[in-house]
Amino acid sequence: MAMDEVQIVDAHVHLWEPGARDWYPDLHAYAAHLGKPVLLERHLLADYLAHQPSVGVAGIVHVSATTAPHAYLDEARWLEGELGSEPVASVTIGTVDPELPVGELVAHLDRQAQSPRFRGIRVFGGLKPGSAACDAILSWLAERGLVFDLVADPGTLSTWVRTLEAFPDLSVVLEHLGSPGDVSPEGRARWADEMGEAARATDWLCKFSGLGMVLSEFDRDSVRPWLEAAVDAWGWDRLLFGSNMPMDAMTVSHEGLLDTVVGLVTSTGTTSEGRRFFSENARQVYTL
Repeated sequence: MAMDEVQIVDAHVHLWEPGARDWYPDLHAYAAHLGKPVLLERHLLADYLAHQPSVGVAGIVHVSATTAPHAYLDEARWLEGELGSEPVASVTIGTVDPELPVGELVAHLDRQAQSPRFRGIRVFGGLKPGSAACDAILSWLAERGLVFDLVADPGTLSTWVRTLEAFPDLSVVLEHLGSPGDVSPEGRARWADEMGEAARATDWLCKFSGLGMVLSEFDRDSVRPWLEAAVDAWGWDRLLFGSNMPMDAMTVSHEGLLDTVVGLVTSTGTTSEGRRFFSENARQVYTL
């Protein structure tokens, strides 16, 4: 599979315009802390597509990243117009405030689910496994055949494995390779063991995404061991490509990320494996 033959369904995209909408206070603080003003640049659908001249974009999964209270409801309305502005298949993963009373929380989920693009929920922070809010969200998703995009790290992964055993019919996608913190060779070995344990214990899928937030360099030599370990743990049938743009732009350009990941996958996997990784797995789980 050559690069110009690759068709991508990007499983993790953020569209935003922080200068025009006050939905992202945590993003402003994060960008200031890191000294990465690139994170605050406009990133609309047309901007996203302009960075991908070498590959075809067959679809995207937009993942909410709002942090202002309940701004996700405004974002959901805005996305209806924004995602309709270009002829690219698109679906959404919303979010919800886990501190809300359960009745109000469910009402917020119901409002987002009115969109035909809506495919599920991720909660970026504050969702405690086993809490009333957690059980309400997971039950609501499972009853509707929707997806739980799981935010977990090495400290919480095993707890989430146990919690989600009670929801065997729920589709779960682990975000950002389980958010590895220690990227040293020793840390990567521990992470690989944790990925293998989670993969064996579940039927989850896993996004190959977010490495630009933890690696200091993003080239084939730096990314190769992470891809090899992820494939060993999850297999090509359970991995999904996600650019995590524009967040990963803190380390690598969009074009550089594609060049690295597409180059590694096309030189490592078969054509069939590459298609599953780049598009087919995402199409299936997100019904896109």
